[in-house]
Amino acid sequence: MECSLGKGELLSLTGGPHGLTLRCLTGTIWLTKGDGRDYLVRRGNSFELAKGESALAEALETAELQMKAAGVIQESRSALAAQPAGPFLPRLL
Repeated sequence: MECSLGKGELLSLTGGPHGLTLRCLTGTIWLTKGDGRDYLVRRGNSFELAKGESALAEALETAELQMKAAGVIQESRSALAAQPAGPFLPRLL
């Protein structure tokens, strides 16, 4: 499934029964999953949510996203390059 987010738009995500792979096709997404860390997912990078996990994503600029059940997008673990965003972004959860 693909979706578009305008700058500042929020998206609630859940890993569901199998987990979820979120791939950022364009733009930059800020993501938090309640683990005390923030993540930036940039164009071309992916982020995985485990089975049953939930997260909140915000588009820092207009973004196109692709979401699939975990394991469907074939990439090495080293290519999953979501990076901690640091303490300067506000926490929403």
